[in-house]
Amino acid sequence: MLVKPRIAHYKAVMAADQDFEAAGEEPYCGSRGRMGYLGWLALIDRQSKPECLNYGSNPNEIYFLMDGEERILGFGQLRPYDTRDSLTWAGHIGYSVPPSQRGRGYAQELLARLLDMGFARGMDRILLTCDEDNDPSRHVIEKAGGRFAGFYRDKEYHKRQYWFYQKKG
Repeated sequence: MLVKPRIAHYKAVMAADQDFEAAGEEPYCGSRGRMGYLGWLALIDRQSKPECLNYGSNPNEIYFLMDGEERILGFGQLRPYDTRDSLTWAGHIGYSVPPSQRGRGYAQELLARLLDMGFARGMDRILLTCDEDNDPSRHVIEKAGGRFAGFYRDKEYHKRQYWFYQKKG
């Protein structure tokens, strides 16, 4: 099931972040830091509002793919507005799967649900990006039907870009 983060997900988020850290990766939520989990929830709530556009930010909605309420199988982001970031390095959708859950199709499921959500909201095209050397993500995007559009490179990012289009009819 795809859900918005809530206080009740605290243990699941902590377990997922520990999963990333155990694999030597950056924790997805990073909510054990100074801000804490409640601060992180408040931050992502503010960042999901369209008013962020007025401040030069990129509205960003966070979702969890969960098996009931116990375990996070994946993290997803929907950025439903065309901003400089979403049209270059960030894309309209982002996703991440905890290391222990990879290879089970959760990234594919998460991407399909987020694409459906974006198209249902009236987006007629959705950009996805992945790091040039992230072959697993590239395979997920290509398997889902993403059309390769080229590369985006600057001092900080080296990304592959893929477009998805709303099916007509």
